[in-house]
Amino acid sequence: MIRDLQRVLEPSYVGGLADAPIEQIRAMRAECTELENGASFVRRLAQGRLDLLGEEATRRADGAGGNLGELVSGLADLMSESVRAAGSGRLDQELDPPEAVVGPLTAVLDARVGPSVIMAVAELDDDELSAARQALQDFEEELSSTRRSLHRAIDVLNAELARRIALGESSASPS
Repeated sequence: MIRDLQRVLEPSYVGGLADAPIEQIRAMRAECTELENGASFVRRLAQGRLDLLGEEATRRADGAGGNLGELVSGLADLMSESVRAAGSGRLDQELDPPEAVVGPLTAVLDARVGPSVIMAVAELDDDELSAARQALQDFEEELSSTRRSLHRAIDVLNAELARRIALGESSASPS
């Protein structure tokens, strides 16, 4: 895991906020938001790979697996099945995730189930396919847990900012 992510996930990261300058709290929130944005992007990459491997497993169960051309021809339908309605409950993030987060997390993802495995999905035997799916599920769960921890830190930081605004200690400016 990347060093900044490990540091931010430590419980002590959000300790002592009452004594921290408002600018520091805003910077901490921005840092957590950037890390969450990158983790979210890589999680979506993992989910896409997982969807593809799951589709191949389903096709095999139906007696139609092992044909990469057919699998690829159905990718548009497969990827549109996971699209959800707008409104995540959180503010929209930048569409360009930070490379300093995405690069290292993608390297971890690729070490688990890289592009070469995805490109050879039709040639994997059932055990290899199952192992790749499990590795992706494990990675996705780990990253989801990391994101939940980041959300908790962001919530703590937002609560401290809101407290200060309510007490008149700071303006409502979100900078």
